[in-house]
Amino acid sequence: MAAVGGKKIFEEKLRGFFRSAIDEVIDTARTGRFFFKELEKTEKTYLGTKFEILLRDWLKVPKGVYLDLLIGEREVDVKFTSAGKSGWMIPPEAIDQFCILMRIDEAKSQCSFGLIRARPDYLRSGKNRDKKTSISAAGRDNIWQIAWDYDYTPNFWTLVNESDRNAIMSLKGGTKRIAMLFERYQNIPVSRVQIAAVAAQDDFMKRIRRNGGARDILAPMGIAILYSETDRDLMHKLKLKFGSREFMSYFPKDKYETQLLKEVKHID
Repeated sequence: MAAVGGKKIFEEKLRGFFRSAIDEVIDTARTGRFFFKELEKTEKTYLGTKFEILLRDWLKVPKGVYLDLLIGEREVDVKFTSAGKSGWMIPPEAIDQFCILMRIDEAKSQCSFGLIRARPDYLRSGKNRDKKTSISAAGRDNIWQIAWDYDYTPNFWTLVNESDRNAIMSLKGGTKRIAMLFERYQNIPVSRVQIAAVAAQDDFMKRIRRNGGARDILAPMGIAILYSETDRDLMHKLKLKFGSREFMSYFPKDKYETQLLKEVKHID
């Protein structure tokens, strides 16, 4: 846990890790899709590879020779599933090796992240055509459950009614779309990927900042736009729950919070 900055930072990272990756594959800006259920089967399969690549970058470790990661001097495989409690498929080369297990349930916005040594005793005897097997019911007791059935950031669009979604996306100009989104939906984390899709412009961050961005529209209303990568400490003071690389709009509850937000010029 120390390798990823401690439990608190790990949990924040985990919330955004799954959300941003899924949103990138949904790719609202280019596909017009909003939900995980709209993905093709091959795209859902690709998510496993995407999570592996992102995890490698997160841990700052290289790819292994035989397995997905090289951590220290040990090769580690990465297994992902979006189906069931034991949907991880273990290939022959990963048997008796350490495996990082990841699972998502997008309908519930819950994830699991754990570690197991895929000993033969922990695996089912049956194998598929690729000679892969899965973890047995008894074997699941040997998973180190680092974060299990843990709430990650939900898909923002599942919380938005269809009329609001149409109203937001039909506005001309990325600044106006972002301002309406954050005015109508406060205290809800939104991935950077989704904000880029709403802005539908390469310089989407400019559509948020002061000097012509959405903050100029919302700050006079007392609504702040916060970003986890620059406002993390402030967001903790406000007792907000968020993940990495996520935005959130917030209206202060009292004079203390108002002063905090005014001091950093997030509101007027």
